[in-house]
Amino acid sequence: MNLPVDNSRLEAVLARSRSGDGLTRVNAIPELGDFMDDVRARDRLTELLDDEIVTMEVDAAEVLARKGGATGILAVLEVLGRRRDDPDADYMAYRLNELDAGGEVPVVEIVESSGRELSDNAAMALRNLKALRHSPR
Repeated sequence: MNLPVDNSRLEAVLARSRSGDGLTRVNAIPELGDFMDDVRARDRLTELLDDEIVTMEVDAAEVLARKGGATGILAVLEVLGRRRDDPDADYMAYRLNELDAGGEVPVVEIVESSGRELSDNAAMALRNLKALRHSPR
């Protein structure tokens, strides 16, 4: 069931997520998750996957994985595949792996059971995530 969106609150959270102040921005990320049914919040979280600060990227990836279902996880996988040669993106992959391995969010299962066709980037990221799951520590 989709609840009516409090547009004034969402607009305030979106504005904070664009702040030049890192602490303000990072604190807005979990709040954006409260509006996951609104495309503006999902799109902003997806934009934050390419933030210049790794903490923003990791936190946005976690919120998308926890609250965004297959759509959110696929958005993260798309970015991970596109940025496969970027060591900063590895932190997002590690966080997805922790969520999956710890049983908090069955990332791989959600994607595989979604029945969605994966882009080349998302498919590559999913393969890498599975390999990470089975790599020795």
